[in-house]
Amino acid sequence: MAELPSISIITPSYNHAEFIERTIRSVLEQSYPRLEFVVMDGGSSDGTVDILRRYADRLRYVSEKDGGQADALNRGFRETSGQIIGWLNSDDEYLPGALDAVARVFSENPDVEWLYGRCPIIDRASRRQKSWITRYKEFWQRRYSYRRLLIENFIPQPAVFFRRRLLDRVGPIDTRYHNAFDYHLWARMGAIAAPAFLDRELACFRIIDESKTSSNFVRSFTEELDAARRVAAGRHPLLMTLHAINRYKLSGTYFALAKLRQLRPGGR
Repeated sequence: MAELPSISIITPSYNHAEFIERTIRSVLEQSYPRLEFVVMDGGSSDGTVDILRRYADRLRYVSEKDGGQADALNRGFRETSGQIIGWLNSDDEYLPGALDAVARVFSENPDVEWLYGRCPIIDRASRRQKSWITRYKEFWQRRYSYRRLLIENFIPQPAVFFRRRLLDRVGPIDTRYHNAFDYHLWARMGAIAAPAFLDRELACFRIIDESKTSSNFVRSFTEELDAARRVAAGRHPLLMTLHAINRYKLSGTYFALAKLRQLRPGGR
């Protein structure tokens, strides 16, 4: 077997003291031998830095004002050197064995430039929820095509890993996007190389505030349409039309779900 690649994990953070220790432990408990772990904190004031100090012997961290999540990630990319890159937001978690599984794919398949795995959704207490969304995305994850990706984002960010050389080719995250910078990166990467699909759960994506999350998703859909147009509108006008239709479909679904929650006892 070829040598295991070095892996850099970047965690952008801001005032997530409630969750960040779970995030940190999920990375460190991977026990991956060639791991570089950096937390880019935006100057948190809620106790996050105290938690980071407790783990300072096992990770690196910077805590200072930044230009937001996308800016923090770009700085993290520049300050790390691993051959493989992943990022894990400060309220998400890796699942046991994720990095070993990812490393094996890259080690055994030198032509694979990036990959993604499955990613269940969890709530504040780490309970799984919204399984219908997970199943819907997994359906398309198993049937990847670049054309489909240009219509809809079905790739779960916490479960994505890519080679540094691919990032060097496509360039850094576009900081003009607040929600869809990951999708914009996937679209640019997908234009160069098709990702591999690792059919196992690699990470968990946490939804904390239902009402805020729903409104953010609607904003994300709008940004994703803009990102797809910027990457491929001249070459795929029909796909852009389909993406626009899909945006209205998804936005309507989330608005309807929000209304249903309001009608339930206690607003849940």
